[in-house]
Amino acid sequence: MSPSGPGARAPRAPGDDPLPRTAPLSALAVTFGVQTLAALTMAVPSVLAPAMAADLGIPAQSVGWFVSLAYLAAMLSGLSGGALTGRHGSVRLSQWALVASAAGLALLALGQPLVLLAAAVVVGVGYGLPNPTAAEILSRHAPLGRRGLFFSIKQTGVPVGVALAGVLLPWLLALWGWRSAALALAVPMMVVGIGIGSTRGMLDAPVSRTAAAGRTAGGVLATIRAGLIAPLGEVLAFAPTRRLAIVSLVFALTQVSFLTFFVSLLKIEHGFTLALAAGLLATSQAVSVGARIGWGHVSDRWVDPTRLLGLLGLAMGGGIALLGLAPAETPWPLMLLVTLLCAATAVAWNGVYFADLVRHVPADRVAQATGATQFMTFFGGMCGSAVFAGLVGVAGSYSAVYAGLALLPAGTGAVLLFGARRRPSTAGDTGPSR
Repeated sequence: MSPSGPGARAPRAPGDDPLPRTAPLSALAVTFGVQTLAALTMAVPSVLAPAMAADLGIPAQSVGWFVSLAYLAAMLSGLSGGALTGRHGSVRLSQWALVASAAGLALLALGQPLVLLAAAVVVGVGYGLPNPTAAEILSRHAPLGRRGLFFSIKQTGVPVGVALAGVLLPWLLALWGWRSAALALAVPMMVVGIGIGSTRGMLDAPVSRTAAAGRTAGGVLATIRAGLIAPLGEVLAFAPTRRLAIVSLVFALTQVSFLTFFVSLLKIEHGFTLALAAGLLATSQAVSVGARIGWGHVSDRWVDPTRLLGLLGLAMGGGIALLGLAPAETPWPLMLLVTLLCAATAVAWNGVYFADLVRHVPADRVAQATGATQFMTFFGGMCGSAVFAGLVGVAGSYSAVYAGLALLPAGTGAVLLFGARRRPSTAGDTGPSR
């Protein structure tokens, strides 16, 4: 990404990193742990929604507003992640993310309507920071020939966090009630947040004195422009990062749509029991963990990440199309196969995407570029469920909307592959080892 226009700053070459990669396993452990706990926190309101709604006298679907507000806060906090990382260090910012997660759960436990809005904002702030900080840490500490694998393992923290919420919260809910359950989960956030502070000397790059000195210069408007607007503008001005930002928006929209309405599709239009539909969804999450790791290894060893993203887009479109076109009487074993294809593509692309992104960004801009592209990712996720629901209202069919949705990832994948064929490899890219 070049703030001064194309060609003003070449992509990072293998020997250009400011620090040696001396702690790959520690870097992976810290980034995976933070990602898992942030994802767990984000899943808490959705899991607790029925119990909260009954206690507070509000509709259970109101959790949708909570999640949307949290995603909006995550988009903005991610945009500021690059500047904050340069001033305070990635590990310190990861600590802040976990503190925000704990504070958000504590506010959630209060259960007051206005406080719930504040809780959504704080939870979103905590959810938006881990990707920029993890990208900065792993871009320096992950072995060059294993970046795809490392980023993919880190990204498995998302389904692992969601799964932990599904396992722990029903038990805590039955034991103590929803308020105490939320408070109980705030404890590990604080413990891990404090614990990872010991890795700062090992994992963090030196904090930029220039960035630290300039954090109050220029007033509020200048700070907003430099921390929020400029990063997004730089990403969209540089062709490789612009391409990846658009890819992440489309793929995230597809992923959220698949996960949000999958159970409703199977229950309403295929006549599956709720238990069977939920079981297929749970299976998809388990499969996505293995698929993320597998695709990361593939991108390191055999297929260029950009081309692999293109192939995943085509396969994603195929899986979503099969999901939408499957007849109502399709037996569950065949629907399971379709589900596995969707899970292995629509829910497993993220690690390859991050590995491709860091190839195109100078070392000191990784966190900023990740936060800016994440803005587009979260925007796709935030809009996905709303757009899908609106189209279902018009078409009157989940299947029809899924079939139409398939065109988006398939078309994006085709464009990526076509561009990869015409575009020679950029000199200095730290691409997959052959």
